[in-house]
Amino acid sequence: MKKIAYVTTGTSAQLISYWDYAHYMDQLIYADDLPNFNLAEFDAVILSCHGHSDRILPHKKQLNEYVRNGGFLLIFALNNVDKLLDVVDIEWVDSKIKDWLWWTKPGGKIELYVPDNINHSFFDYVKPENLRWHWHGSFKGNHNGTTLLGIEDTDESVIVDFDNLEGGGRVFITTLDPHSHNGQRFMPAAMKLLQEFYPWIHNELGIDRNQINPFKVAYLQTTSFDSENKPSYLAKTFEGTGGQIEYYGVRPIPDEVWDCDIIYYPGLGDNIYMQRYSDRMMEYVKNGGQLILNIEVAICWLPFLKPFQTVPPTPYTNLKVRIENDPFEFFKNMPDDFDGWSGILGQYSRGFTQLPENAIGLTSIGAENAKNSADYIWQYPTLDGSGGKVFVHNGDNMVRYPDHGEHKECLVRDICVGLMKYRRAVVPFAGVQVKE
Repeated sequence: MKKIAYVTTGTSAQLISYWDYAHYMDQLIYADDLPNFNLAEFDAVILSCHGHSDRILPHKKQLNEYVRNGGFLLIFALNNVDKLLDVVDIEWVDSKIKDWLWWTKPGGKIELYVPDNINHSFFDYVKPENLRWHWHGSFKGNHNGTTLLGIEDTDESVIVDFDNLEGGGRVFITTLDPHSHNGQRFMPAAMKLLQEFYPWIHNELGIDRNQINPFKVAYLQTTSFDSENKPSYLAKTFEGTGGQIEYYGVRPIPDEVWDCDIIYYPGLGDNIYMQRYSDRMMEYVKNGGQLILNIEVAICWLPFLKPFQTVPPTPYTNLKVRIENDPFEFFKNMPDDFDGWSGILGQYSRGFTQLPENAIGLTSIGAENAKNSADYIWQYPTLDGSGGKVFVHNGDNMVRYPDHGEHKECLVRDICVGLMKYRRAVVPFAGVQVKE
């Protein structure tokens, strides 16, 4: 599959933006480590906003050779960028906006424009209004690229695309800094731009992240009940997903389990016994393995777990489970009453646990404003976002939910598919939205 790399000089905003959009990328590269990478393996290389130029310029030869050999280099708001590039001729100008507070004033105006005659795929995805906040310098109009955004009453450009260069390479360059503002969590237009930019670059490269590679789920058999150890209907729900489910005992857990993409722990298990697998399970998740836990925690046998707490059973509506957040489409096929087994509330869950650091609550239980999480998602923290995710369900075995409707008994399947589809996504920022 075609791949995208993201180069950072380690600033907070660059890293947060990477974590926000890691599901669109394949490799985080620390600028100092560029010589350790063969850039030819990547169909696009992104230099994030306001990278320290003294850390990028030493890699000038490598980056220009990448373009000469057919690579696609995208550069955002890099000081001295004209000193970096020799594969294209471009002249940087210390150009500044007339009034950077224009957007706070009635009838305020910014002197940027999109050329009237432009016909470019960029604008099939990007709205021009999301290109307007301010800029950091510009490029003289004596280049032979395509200007996508210019400055009024000048010949200067703020976005230039050099397509079909000799050798098949391409350079997209801008003095806008959307990654910086997105990472700093202000300037809504800048944040919206990235939501449009990454789908555009994927379209340019012909990358479809919705394709899911075949995957294997290990279902651990934790009880002496056949109906729990091997639900007769579960395997059928995975048909057509590319997923395959296999059943394994836990005394001991066989070596083959650790090679599976997802481990499913159905509950009614031995909390004391599972403590002996704590280190092995955490190593599995650290290395990208995905874990689904059905567990009312009595012993915190994994270090991020918290003790189970019940909600008051009266009023009875406290036992209603509500979907609050679904960034990975786990609950997309679930009806509002999915949590009632045979129509009875309290079967799916009767309580919650406190969220570990950086976890995202997915469902709530209890009083409507309590926001106690019956289900949450947590990810093993790694710099490049490659750590595996853990879905925690505080309640009964999920394989039987919902017990009605078009997607009967498909919740576990949908969670597995979501984990694989969004394997590159990073949990702490997975639910970030830009308010209108």
